[in-house]
Amino acid sequence: MSVFENLPEEIGGWPRTAATEAAVAFTAEHSPEWLLNHCVRSYFYARSIGTARNLAAGTDYDDETLFLATVLHDIGLTDEGQGPNRFEVDGAFRAARFAREYGLSDAAADQIWDAVALHTSPGIAPHKHLVGALAHFGISADVFAFGVEEVDRAVLDAAHAVFPYLDLRNNINTQVTHQIDEQPLKWAPLSFVDIVYRKHRPDNPFPGLEELVAAPVLPS
Repeated sequence: MSVFENLPEEIGGWPRTAATEAAVAFTAEHSPEWLLNHCVRSYFYARSIGTARNLAAGTDYDDETLFLATVLHDIGLTDEGQGPNRFEVDGAFRAARFAREYGLSDAAADQIWDAVALHTSPGIAPHKHLVGALAHFGISADVFAFGVEEVDRAVLDAAHAVFPYLDLRNNINTQVTHQIDEQPLKWAPLSFVDIVYRKHRPDNPFPGLEELVAAPVLPS
């Protein structure tokens, strides 16, 4: 795969299977460069964080499953992955289906579904299973620099050199906002997509916390 050719040794290798190679091609086909780069960096950061915590691929977690969970985690932001749900859930269904199409077990596909669906859910994702936790940590380190101190500095620098950032945060916000503009049902109250949408659409029609608290309570 061209995106993975001649990687610097600081980044290290990646699990070469039919599913992972197809996932790189699939993500590259359907994602803009800024999104592809983010998904790829997230895998290397997730694995580096695992190493920092003395976790070994193949022993403590399945590297192929982690790779698919991270590289496919934002497929719900693309035309190929989006549906009627918030983008994380649409992406989870598409990523899990992709995994099954390439022969992964139901257990692995379920882990991928969880990791993708929960990747914007701090306080939840780290407690589901190790693949979901590492994916969440790697993705969060890349987007918001949460826990980035656990990523080996050589991995961090090399990944940014090969897969540049390209205004990731603003691009994600723009895409989330566009999707909700097109399909309001993709909004979810008190969520990551809600926060993003309120920032970019301050006059939006959706109820906020104050309105939800003030709403009438159904009689018991």
